Amino acid sequence: MPVDVLAERVGLSGPACYRRVRRLREVGAIEREVALVKPQTMGWPLMMIVLVTLERERTDIIDRIVQKFGRVPEVVEAWYVTGDHDFALRVVAQDMERFEEFTRKVLYADENIRSFKTLVVMRGVKPLSPVPLPETD
Repeated sequence: MPVDVLAERVGLSGPACYRRVRRLREVGAIEREVALVKPQTMGWPLMMIVLVTLERERTDIIDRIVQKFGRVPEVVEAWYVTGDHDFALRVVAQDMERFEEFTRKVLYADENIRSFKTLVVMRGVKPLSPVPLPETD
């Protein structure tokens, strides 16, 4: 969102809003600014949500799995979660054969992964959105 639009929404002048945004970047509250490109345009037409369950939860295993998922290009997002599964991954693939290669190389080959469940995304219904601003009085 342009700074002048943000400034108007939060009731600040443009320069004051810019200073605050710059400070938020400096302290790390704004992690990064990115351009979101549709994976299909880059040759990755398939998207899956993969729910991963570990054989056992130990901090050394969790740390190793976190590092592993961070190195795999097909894993575009990953979360360590609570509940029936330990990780939720957003995975892209060029086709189902390549997704199968990914599962063999990354998931089946790891003795610390007990199981995984794949949800194939048929259609996105809401794109990644900004965090809403708190309502002001």
